Amino acid sequence: MMKAKKKSKFLTFCFSLLPGAAEMYMGFMKMGVSLMSLFFLIIMLGMLMNQGIIVMAGIVVWFYGFFHANHLAAQDDEVFGQMEDKYLFGMEEIPGITSFVKKYQSWIATVLILFGVCMLWNSGADMMSDLGYEFVARIMWKIGNYVPSILIGAGVIVVGLKMISGKKTPLANEQDMITQEAEEKESREVE
Repeated sequence: MMKAKKKSKFLTFCFSLLPGAAEMYMGFMKMGVSLMSLFFLIIMLGMLMNQGIIVMAGIVVWFYGFFHANHLAAQDDEVFGQMEDKYLFGMEEIPGITSFVKKYQSWIATVLILFGVCMLWNSGADMMSDLGYEFVARIMWKIGNYVPSILIGAGVIVVGLKMISGKKTPLANEQDMITQEAEEKESREVE
């Protein structure tokens, strides 16, 4: 396993322009790979789904990576030597992540299948264009541009509705508790 060590500040700065590269340059491979993977995954999803708002999250990851790398490089030698190379965001340490994946495995699989279908659809449209079927290719591109946006929009609405409906129960229980406390207080005052 590679030991992390401080290196050229100039090269660290240059590598920090690409999220994860400076961390890998300094020997923090897990940090670097997780940060770089997250950055490119967000960019790829934003482009694939034709959603600029997703790419905005990539900008946040870029700034995080830039400042994270330069912060690491600025540590004194003793603190730097004690730094552990861990995956960022601690996905493997989140309690219940395994049970979450098992519980929602069919939903996760459905999303992955939809991404795969979108990629195949776009490739098919490109192939139709290359074969000279411009009319078919244009129709496929139009459908390919709108369907992912519609699916993402519908998914966001469904998640929002589930969140709203999930909040009713705790609020109702809280209201019941307040009412019960008021009744108990009145009964104590009567006694």
